[in-house]
Amino acid sequence: MVDELGEVVVDVAGAVFRHAGGLVVDLTVDHIFSRHTARFFHGVGRRLIAMLTLGRTRIPTSLRTVPKGVSARPRRSDWLALWVGILFWIALFFAIGLGVSHFL
Repeated sequence: MVDELGEVVVDVAGAVFRHAGGLVVDLTVDHIFSRHTARFFHGVGRRLIAMLTLGRTRIPTSLRTVPKGVSARPRRSDWLALWVGILFWIALFFAIGLGVSHFL
């Protein structure tokens, strides 16, 4: 009886953790691709690309206006700048974390 109750508790806890983890991932993805956060990462990416190519490759700003009633159509360069910005930010925090842990 106690073993069965323990298994049920473990199964319920596992389900709760899976759903909570899924919610965290969903909220993170929604936040990254929200309007203002996406603009931030796009800006970081486009500036990083411009620095790495010494200014030869310029990606237009994400602050372009889209006429009313028309949906925005991101170009490949927009997606590239967004992903470069996200990956750079992750790498930066990872490097800071490793650097801090190295000195502790």
